Amino acid sequence: MRIIASAIVLLVSCLLPAFAAVDADGYNEFTIRPTDIPSDSPRFEDYPASIYAGNNAPPKFNDNPSAKQFRGQLSHWARSKPNFAGHYILATWGCGTDCVSITVIDTKTGNIYFPDGMTTNVSVNVHERLLDGNELWHQPGSVKFQADSRLLILIGMPEERAENRGISFYVWENNKFKQVRHIHKSWYPESK
Repeated sequence: MRIIASAIVLLVSCLLPAFAAVDADGYNEFTIRPTDIPSDSPRFEDYPASIYAGNNAPPKFNDNPSAKQFRGQLSHWARSKPNFAGHYILATWGCGTDCVSITVIDTKTGNIYFPDGMTTNVSVNVHERLLDGNELWHQPGSVKFQADSRLLILIGMPEERAENRGISFYVWENNKFKQVRHIHKSWYPESK
């Protein structure tokens, strides 16, 4: 009998966010909203980068086993102009419902980077204004970046980990991302 009671409690706690009160916009208290971003958050202009205008180096697939797995996607992206941190291409593609994969290609060297702890970002229950009104199933609007800045903003849940959920700000330094700020937004009611 205790097993059944425990299963019911677990089921109810998992479903609780689905039944949270919905506001006039169709969102609930667990929605990541524009109002969750503080006015003193990192800004793109705080982390400038000079845009590279040279030719792209061919991508180095043999240097990274993961790169071979995504050769088609990365080959396509490697032909693009730098769109991130001056001379990098921040490549994104869908990895499932509300999920986007993230990879960085250095246009000067051809090196390919799969950033630790943030190769994917899931954007479930994110206000559409933060997703740029994008209706695509893989939510590319949950990854924000600029060609002339080293700042990357992820809105959602990097690596599908509840403790990472919210709005995360990263800076690209020495071919790695360094988190400079995180604004946590719970996925479910947290115990007090």
